[in-house]
Amino acid sequence: MGIRQFLGRVVATVALVSVVVALPTDSKSIRCGPAGVNLRDPPTFEDATPDPSWKPIPTGWIFKPWYQVLTSNTQVAQLRNFQWDPTPVTSSDPNGPINDLSSFQIPNNDTVFTSYGVATPNTSYVNVYEYRGTGILENATSQYSWLGWGCDGFGKSYYVSYATAAPASGTPAGIDFMSTSEYGLDENTKNKLVEVLKQSGSEEVRKIAETFVPNIQDGGRRGKPRIRECDDECKTNSDLIGVIG
Repeated sequence: MGIRQFLGRVVATVALVSVVVALPTDSKSIRCGPAGVNLRDPPTFEDATPDPSWKPIPTGWIFKPWYQVLTSNTQVAQLRNFQWDPTPVTSSDPNGPINDLSSFQIPNNDTVFTSYGVATPNTSYVNVYEYRGTGILENATSQYSWLGWGCDGFGKSYYVSYATAAPASGTPAGIDFMSTSEYGLDENTKNKLVEVLKQSGSEEVRKIAETFVPNIQDGGRRGKPRIRECDDECKTNSDLIGVIG
């Protein structure tokens, strides 16, 4: 989710132990690290293998400052310091539509560009959203599904999502890894996630899992405030003219 919408809608290893970390928005606990990995296939796939043990994301958990750290999209991987800052469109309805606000830099340019759209919950599947851009991206649409979420061996939150192809730009379907750490997931948790994806019941997911490349997080935005709001001008996405071609 995130920059894949912009393009088409548009790592310290430690000895790991399984620990339990309380979620700030949920009374339950989750297991961190490789032992806590729990992934599903995109539920809309005909060849998806249902996993009754898969747990939906707790209400409000997703509203964190995220960094994109691993992707199957080589175009996306060339962007720098991609961040995603989702918020509910209506603050009193955290289960409703999401302000899908991405920001990033491009090679040899420290300007921070933004990309905005609205992601609406799918009425048939849990943790599946329908994205539509605004302004010059109004024809950019995509569907994305959360495949897994949790915390890594460092206790940092992460999620893995699948996005459908975006016909408007020719962007292929793909999978992205997001983390609340710009340094990404610890190696053991990341490797376990990739391993499970490679064993998916879906042929498409298995193929995508062979293509991951790291995103560029080079520290170019450290010390700068995150972009958490998008005004009317931001929602036109006009600053992307000349960036997306």
